[in-house]
Amino acid sequence: METFAIILFIIIIVFVFWRFVYFFRNPDRKINYNDNNILSPADGFVVYVKRVEPRSEIFSIKKGDRILLDDLMFIDDSTLLDKPGWLIGICMSPLDIHFNRSPVSGTIAKIRHDYPTKERKNKDMFPGLQNLFFNIKPYYKDCDYIIRNERASYIIKNEILSVYVTQIADNWIKKIVTYKDKTEVRQGEVFGLIRMGSQVDLFIPDDKDMIKVVVEERKHVKAGITILGTIQNPF
Repeated sequence: METFAIILFIIIIVFVFWRFVYFFRNPDRKINYNDNNILSPADGFVVYVKRVEPRSEIFSIKKGDRILLDDLMFIDDSTLLDKPGWLIGICMSPLDIHFNRSPVSGTIAKIRHDYPTKERKNKDMFPGLQNLFFNIKPYYKDCDYIIRNERASYIIKNEILSVYVTQIADNWIKKIVTYKDKTEVRQGEVFGLIRMGSQVDLFIPDDKDMIKVVVEERKHVKAGITILGTIQNPF
């Protein structure tokens, strides 16, 4: 009984440390500023890299599903739905840093923070982590949380391009936190935080074929450090 009590005490201490200290770590990062690079907005594993065609299906989570861009993000400009682009999804594990950083420099504005469906209940993101761990493709298989869970969407604009970032909550989410809104942000600057498990999606409109994606699925990326794409001939 004494041994069990000691083990239980150690487990509780480890959990408390993870939950209230380790999870909220935000170490300084040296950002290599470059306007021609698009940096990762989150730490985590890439679950999909998709070329998005106008108003076309991106993927099917379950048989019969037809998932479009506006099922994933709160796009505030309907004309963007008529443009192609790149969609990159990053699944954040409980061990990843959960502070999110701006992929580019520009003006940031929060578009909307809400649920995309009337159900208003978060699904567990465990299927995504399981698919990544066991290398089950596609990595978004059975991941209902991608289209059902609470989310906050942002647009970041500069003279060269606009990008959309969406924070997606997990079932165990406590809060999506916004630090920056309606202000200028620098590339790699922290703009938000998702407590507990989560996912971050990045949509890069690209109707001029000027974006070269340089990241692959299942790769582990770091916010403000890993280059997801580069801008070719921006003008």
